[in-house]
Amino acid sequence: MEVLALVYRNLRARPVRSILTLLGIVVSTASMVLFMSFGEGLRKALGVELSNVGPAILVVPEGAEAFSAGYPELRPEIVQQVQSVAPGLGVTRVIPSTVFVRGGFDPASSFFFQGLPQGVTARDLYPNASLASGVLSPGPQGAVVGGSIAERNNLGLGKSLRLSPLVTLEVVGVLGRTGGMADNFIFVPLEAIQTVLGTQNYSSILLSIDPGRKADEVAQALETRISGVDAQTAGDVMRFAERAVRISDLVRFGISLVALIVGGLLVANTVMMSVYERIREFGLMRALGAKRNFIFGLVLLEALLLGIVGGLLGLLVGQAASGLVNWYTGQEVGVALSAVTLRLASFALLVAVVLGLLAGFLPARTASRIKVVEALGRV
Repeated sequence: MEVLALVYRNLRARPVRSILTLLGIVVSTASMVLFMSFGEGLRKALGVELSNVGPAILVVPEGAEAFSAGYPELRPEIVQQVQSVAPGLGVTRVIPSTVFVRGGFDPASSFFFQGLPQGVTARDLYPNASLASGVLSPGPQGAVVGGSIAERNNLGLGKSLRLSPLVTLEVVGVLGRTGGMADNFIFVPLEAIQTVLGTQNYSSILLSIDPGRKADEVAQALETRISGVDAQTAGDVMRFAERAVRISDLVRFGISLVALIVGGLLVANTVMMSVYERIREFGLMRALGAKRNFIFGLVLLEALLLGIVGGLLGLLVGQAASGLVNWYTGQEVGVALSAVTLRLASFALLVAVVLGLLAGFLPARTASRIKVVEALGRV
């Protein structure tokens, strides 16, 4: 307790410098927490979304990414081949689909259209989808709009959607907001998307299977029997997404590392200046019998305390910033893209502690090696 009292007295003796240093650590830690929270949020959101998807297998062109919005490449013959082998593999439903994207990077001006065959509704793809108004099936000339995109663009029943000079659809249904992917899609007739794109091909084929069948085994059998396709399960999508998120995590951590280094230099500067100002004090401690290790630990504890307090405050600030991000993305796209998990919080605090230790090591080493005679002779 006496040692902590000494540390607290020294930090309090120079309040402006200590507070500015603490703010530097808070900002650097909070920025790291916020950057890294995007990766945690994406993992969480994707896991929840995949658990709410009805079809167990997604068939895409060979080499394509899951849920790719590229030009349709699956020919009608591929759909026929899948339908022919489906009964023997335990496939209960085959749903060909085509995705069409219009707009830019701004979510408020982007429109995601998913073409569905006659008789298929959004609830067949997303069992949690709920109907707010109108009908659930788009029909031959209609469109069913997700809750978020309907709210952002004021798309109510009877509104017209002009996909191209040849295709204009009428909003016949609006889904309730569920916080999932369905909120941001407009479900339209499959033929309408194919007319807009000038093709009879499909973007993907969604397959439902018997509950007793294993999705991995069915997917592998499909790839063996049908060439030119990749059959992906929810586990495959999660593994691919995890690799992508890990790469983005490294990029975000590299960016936040700059802020961490600045915070570390601030701590080192504060502690080093404190050491030079207290040389006589350290010399007196040594003359009264204090060991080198005691002086070393005292100075290192000051840096460590700054790191811990700054890390805790930075974690709170990062959590608050994450909440603001989720509020904004919830309003714009209906999905929470940030999450401060226990793993991330623990990592942030560990980084703050290591930051304090590294920043305080050199000043502590300098203080412990001060010669008693020279220190007492300082004015």
